[in-house]
Amino acid sequence: MAEYVWNASLMRRVFVVPEEIADRHLRLAGSVQLKVLLWLSRNDGQFDAEACAKAIGETAPDCRDALQYWVAASVLQVTDDEQELVVIAEAPVPQPTTKPARPKVKKPQMTDVIRRQTKDEEFGGLLTEVSARMGRPLSNGDAETLLYLYETVGLPAAVLLMVVGYAAQAERINMRYIEKIALDWAERGILTMEAAEDHLCYLERCEQAVRHVQTVCQLAKPLTGAAVMRTAEKWICQWKITDEVLLQAYEICCEKTGKFETRYMERVLENWHSQGADTAEQVAALSGKKPTKAPTADNTEYEDMIEQYVPVYKKKKR
Repeated sequence: MAEYVWNASLMRRVFVVPEEIADRHLRLAGSVQLKVLLWLSRNDGQFDAEACAKAIGETAPDCRDALQYWVAASVLQVTDDEQELVVIAEAPVPQPTTKPARPKVKKPQMTDVIRRQTKDEEFGGLLTEVSARMGRPLSNGDAETLLYLYETVGLPAAVLLMVVGYAAQAERINMRYIEKIALDWAERGILTMEAAEDHLCYLERCEQAVRHVQTVCQLAKPLTGAAVMRTAEKWICQWKITDEVLLQAYEICCEKTGKFETRYMERVLENWHSQGADTAEQVAALSGKKPTKAPTADNTEYEDMIEQYVPVYKKKKR
């Protein structure tokens, strides 16, 4: 067996990474998450999303999302004083989840597509419907990808059509994006129409919640990123944070950091929520600040959205 050693000339300047990263996370973490961790270690725990994105060739929102993986896994923690991220070597590491593993990418050939289309009426219908929704004939690669998702990954035709509908709604109806979303759903165990509908409702709530936070805090710059949207959904839809309480947390956050900082807001709101402080008066008693009147915002908008939500697979085609 071949043995490899470091180039000695490169060992003059090094940085360390906990061995748990190699032992536990090489299989669980994605490539972007590993690149972000290496970049962060190289930069002494100082995280700048734009600089990180430029260095590793990814987008800034993806870098922020990747960072949250390490925070959630307790590999990284935020210092209270300087808002820095530092690597902790002996933090407990979560055990692997039971989500289905992503199949190895070995897509079928066009001969397989033709054979399956001839024998499987459902798959044939899937090809026809996807072609109609994309507004063009499917290429060989498109058809091979659909067979891969249908046969190898195991997504039913009805669920795949919901993925296509979601991509169309996002105005990103191309096969690369459809495959990305379909594989993500498969990893999450979203394999039925009911599960897909629940997930789409959750995504709608996330989008509605983040817009609500932007309105209440009167933010000029839109909040972006999947992690921020999930956090906003938790505040608004799960914890039922009122506008006044949210605004008080934002004011405290601005005093401390000078801007809207999701992680700092999360710590403030979680502390109040854990103590049962649900009203502006209760929060004011804890923080020592007078209640602040929030701008008018429709608190029931996301609830109305859920009641009126129609899954894409049930919508009539125009």
